[in-house]
Amino acid sequence: MNQPTTTPWGGIEDAVNEESGLTAAPAAVTTDAVQTDAVDTTPTTVSQLPQGTVMQGTQSGIGPQHVMVGGDGKGPKVPMIIAAVLIGFGLLGFVIGAIAGAAVEDTINGLSTAEYTTVIGESGTLVHDDEDGAGEEGWYLLIPGDPEADENGNDIIDACEGITFTITDADGNDVSERVARISCDTTGNERGSNAYEPYFDIQDHVIVARICYTIPTEMEAEHRCEIGESFTVSNNAGVNMSVVDLDAMYIPFLGEIIGVGILSGSSFFAGCCSLCGGVIFLIVGLTRVGGGKKTQQVQFQIH
Repeated sequence: MNQPTTTPWGGIEDAVNEESGLTAAPAAVTTDAVQTDAVDTTPTTVSQLPQGTVMQGTQSGIGPQHVMVGGDGKGPKVPMIIAAVLIGFGLLGFVIGAIAGAAVEDTINGLSTAEYTTVIGESGTLVHDDEDGAGEEGWYLLIPGDPEADENGNDIIDACEGITFTITDADGNDVSERVARISCDTTGNERGSNAYEPYFDIQDHVIVARICYTIPTEMEAEHRCEIGESFTVSNNAGVNMSVVDLDAMYIPFLGEIIGVGILSGSSFFAGCCSLCGGVIFLIVGLTRVGGGKKTQQVQFQIH
């Protein structure tokens, strides 16, 4: 049991009683009583913060207290990151598409005509054979000469000067206009010119005609050649002629060309979509610049 402890309040009370002629027993207070009296039983109230706010720091004490409250503002960081990723993928798609497109061009230009070229002499017979019904690339008709030589400047290749080329059907009818494009124009301005035809690896020869090019275009096939129809090609100058079977030359490379072409097209498409998406997210991010998460200082009083 705790022993009574005399407090200063007892000494003060005795002094007062002596002056007034009164006597009183010494006041004794236990340690438990002191500890009980030290407890502040005054009700304490705290001003409440709005629901949903976040306190980032508090300070205990009796004076006014300040709390940093987080706001709901959204920053531009996430949209800008997404924009950067999408734009990166878009640019990568364009690069892959460009490389694939260049590969297609290199493949076409790298084709060799040598093993698909046949000498027909001053006159020869061709048979149009379209097994799949999808059209034919047809033939190049060649004669010896320089495709860039035009000494008199009349826009006609010198090797063709004074030569007439004729194509007839099995009945001897002239069908040159129906089944062929015959031209030695050097400018490409002439309607039905062969000036823009690719020469591939053809050397020291001139392309004087494209025969039975029946693959459909936006309008219709350029030439009208019936399946199984035969033609006789000749010239009036006794010039030795050759033909290049374009359809036979293209078939071995068709799968490769289609595959690379699909890769090129899909890469460009994917690159375009990614770039557009990246631009949209970039715009969203830019509209949020300066609008990051905000903090607000709130003051409250502990009573």
